Amino acid sequence: MMTHRTFIVPAAVVDMARTMCVGLAGEAGDNMFTTELSATGSDPVTHYISSGVISDEMAALLPLTTVNPDGTVTTAPGDPAYAVELAAQAGITVTVEQVAGLLAAVDVSDQEGFAALDRAGLKMVQRPI
Repeated sequence: MMTHRTFIVPAAVVDMARTMCVGLAGEAGDNMFTTELSATGSDPVTHYISSGVISDEMAALLPLTTVNPDGTVTTAPGDPAYAVELAAQAGITVTVEQVAGLLAAVDVSDQEGFAALDRAGLKMVQRPI
């Protein structure tokens, strides 16, 4: 089964996030985190976003931020130990501490992309054509 998630990833950890997504999701994880973000919509790029459907197995690894009907926000933790186990099966060597740091840095929500951007105070970086 598949579920919708929006990922907002700080630029400082985007390379690790990309590697893990490709390693754990295969081709479906390729080309994630290419949309550049910042607080102003101008350089410097501070974050990246990807939004779409992912497998339930992948979703189970990740933290989940939910905006409740009353406007409060809750975050359920991810599962770094299971992510490390799956990464090892994919030939990626990472520690629980590295994955825990990555999961603590990313914002994964069930919100639509633009709603997540608004909540995070971020905008897509606009470049001249």
